[in-house]
Formats: sequence, C-alpha cells, structure tokens
Amino acid sequence: MSEPTTRRTRRYDPGRRDRIAEAALQVVTRDGVEGLTHRAVAALADVPVGSTTYHFADKDELLLAAIELAEQRSADTLERTFLDCRPEDDLAGAIAEFVEILTVRDRERFLLDYEIFLAARRRPALAPIAAAWIEECYTLIARHTDEQAARIVTDLIEGLLAQAVVFGRELTADRTRPAFARVLAT
Repeated sequence: MSEPTTRRTRRYDPGRRDRIAEAALQVVTRDGVEGLTHRAVAALADVPVGSTTYHFADKDELLLAAIELAEQRSADTLERTFLDCRPEDDLAGAIAEFVEILTVRDRERFLLDYEIFLAARRRPALAPIAAAWIEECYTLIARHTDEQAARIVTDLIEGLLAQAVVFGRELTADRTRPAFARVLAT
C-alpha cells in the first residue's frame, strides 16, 4: 500500500506580482539592464525563482514590468508638477522645476528611467512605453500652451535630459528656465 501524498497548498499572495516587478526595477537600478535575471529578482523579492517565471516568462517581460513601473512613477512626478499650474502661472518655471526634480533631487531614479528608456533601442517591444512617456509629457504641457510650443518644449526637455545623462549635468531650474521661457514666448 502506498503512502498518501500530501498536497501542497498554494500560498495566497496577491501582491507577489507587484513585489516581483518592484524587485526587477531595483535590480535594474543596482545592476543595469544586463544584470536583470530571474534569479536576481527572485532573491530580492524573496520568492522562489518559479514565481518569477510564472508571472514573467522571460527577461523581456521582467524588464517590461520594470519599465512600466518606472514610467508610471515618472508620469506621477510630471503630473504633480503641473497639477496646480494655471495658464497665468509661470509655465517655464514649472517645467524647469520638473527638470530639476529629475536631474538633481531624484537623480538616481532619473538615471534608472533613462537606462530603461534606452533599453527600448535594442528591444523594439519596449518602444511603445518609452513613446508613451514622451506623449504624457507633451499632453500635460499642451494643456497650458499651443501644440507647436508643447512639442518644442517636450523635445527640449528630452534633449536636456539626454545631456544630463551623458555629461552628468545637474540641471537646476534657474539654469533651464530661460530656455523654456524663450520657447514659450514665441
């Protein structure tokens, strides 16, 4: 007679997927995109590797989850920056403040966001998320100015952010505000 088999019960853990995504973001922060592995994420999330592969089939899915999380946090920062900005307010100052938040006050997260943003270059499936961030920026700025100015300001922001990454620049609001004011005045 065989011994009865005990059936393992699955532990109810509704936040596991989110914890794994957060861990993926932290691994990319610590080790870069190339350091992202299921094993590293599982260790940081304190879950079995099987859980990471259950929720995210491959490295690109893990990276996608990290990108979506980073993009949402950046969008939240951007939206908070413009939340109380009225047409008569200093739009150039609000935009310059946003650039300073990213490149000075929250620089580590900004560098992570940009690393993830650049990963879309080699992984075309990630490009829509990178494009969505730019569109979110444009949409929020367009609420306060005309479409052409919003596009130019958005492109200026992206150019300044690229320089901040490549050259290690911290872009304070007093440094960038004149450029935004000039574009918005035309």
